[in-house]
Amino acid sequence: MQVILNIPDLTPLTLNNNIQELKYIIKLNSALMLFKNSKLSIEQASNFCDLTISEFMNECKKNQIPIISYKEEDLLSELEIMKSL
Repeated sequence: MQVILNIPDLTPLTLNNNIQELKYIIKLNSALMLFKNSKLSIEQASNFCDLTISEFMNECKKNQIPIISYKEEDLLSELEIMKSL
């Protein structure tokens, strides 16, 4: 799929990036937000921005995005199950 995004010509200069760097930043930030909002799996998100899963995990760490999202009640429930074994 291709998405066309019109960006004012001064934007790359303002961000001190060339067009390729700007494309990478847009893809990476989109992948990070889609992953953070549970719209993509970690594998899908890493593919989205052309990174390995390990590289994407490092980007998540840099951006303080948890890789594993566990609800507290789910964890407590599983701990209770494990205690009963």
